[in-house]
Amino acid sequence: MFLENILDDPNFKLIKKPYERWYQYMEKNVEFWLPDSEWHTKTHCARVLLLALLIGHQKGLNDKERDALGMAAIFHDSRRLNDGIDKGHGKRAAEYYKHYCREHNLLYDAQTYYITYYHDQDDSLGLSMMGKSPTISERGVLLYQIFKDADALDRFRLGPDALDINMLRTDEAHKLVDFAKDLLQKSSDMNS
Repeated sequence: MFLENILDDPNFKLIKKPYERWYQYMEKNVEFWLPDSEWHTKTHCARVLLLALLIGHQKGLNDKERDALGMAAIFHDSRRLNDGIDKGHGKRAAEYYKHYCREHNLLYDAQTYYITYYHDQDDSLGLSMMGKSPTISERGVLLYQIFKDADALDRFRLGPDALDINMLRTDEAHKLVDFAKDLLQKSSDMNS
């Protein structure tokens, strides 16, 4: 399993099972439109999954909230048309997630839909739209911020200066910058 050597560290004991469950689910079930992508791969999604679960654990999220982050992580880049900015890939991925849930008897979560839908948009738009939804709570906003930070922390794959740490939203993400660099290196070594 991808990142198994990292997950065996005792510090990751509480997120290991949810990570393994969502990672295996993605590998077996989630179809990516850009399977030969250089930057937006299942490996990227796996790192985002780990980072989101780690931040979520540090924030004291419950199982349902961590599952929302897990689902967002495995679907969020599945409907990219290219490796560029590709505004709208979040909307396409959110729609894929919603239809997938209906067709495969996966429990649909509105927070996951919104996180996925707006992850590629400016925070001002994402937070505004989430604020207008009667199904999204303050905790949903926190999940959105955690997810955006987890995705941002994996920007090192784009280059050493690709992450602007001033854009991170949570204290936990700021403390994981060096870990994210190390995680990318370890996953790159595994794929070599």
